[in-house]
Amino acid sequence: MNPETNSQNSQEVTLKGLIEQAKTTQRQLSKDCGIAEVTINSWVAGKIVPRFDNAVLVGRRLGVSLKVLAKSMHIDVTGVPDDYSLIDLKKIATKLGIEKIEDLPESYEILKKMNDRS
Repeated sequence: MNPETNSQNSQEVTLKGLIEQAKTTQRQLSKDCGIAEVTINSWVAGKIVPRFDNAVLVGRRLGVSLKVLAKSMHIDVTGVPDDYSLIDLKKIATKLGIEKIEDLPESYEILKKMNDRS
């Protein structure tokens, strides 16, 4: 489930909420990612933010993008391009008449720009 598109998401996304949504705990997240539990707890409390490599591990484990993870930690993501689901990308490709995966551009940003021009 994408926290940005959840219709029940009228409230602010928090790291604690993302952990709960992933049906895990801070302790289990710590074990799964190989990050000290005290560190995870400090992120949840808003005392510190993760290093990029740790953010990638946590985002992967929680099933969220780095942008969603950053938002959950009150990091300003203004101007950062939105994330796209595979369904969104497939719709854009279909609209542009792209049927084969090898015909797709190398990045979703290029695909989006192609869509914006059409």
